[in-house]
Amino acid sequence: MSKQDGVVTVNDPIDPIAALKVAAVARRTGVSVRTLHYYEEIGILKPSGRTASGHRLYTPTDIQRLQQIRSLQQLGLSLSAVADCLADGHTDARQVIGDHLQRV
Repeated sequence: MSKQDGVVTVNDPIDPIAALKVAAVARRTGVSVRTLHYYEEIGILKPSGRTASGHRLYTPTDIQRLQQIRSLQQLGLSLSAVADCLADGHTDARQVIGDHLQRV
């Protein structure tokens, strides 16, 4: 495992993954560390891995999911509604907006 500027490279025998620690994700996305921890607590964003010392590691796929969460929130959805959308795989913006308008 190597580290540079908050980026940790996890040595996977099949596919090496470059992952970010929680502080680096917070810095790069503008989402607080506490918010990232909360998203994990409620089950909408789980880090893909952890370092040997237990630090959370977020992959590009995790960052993409974080962007989906933030986008859905900006559309006015509650975290509960966001969780439902993500669980159902409904992340198409037009579909989400249409569903949201029907609920409102």
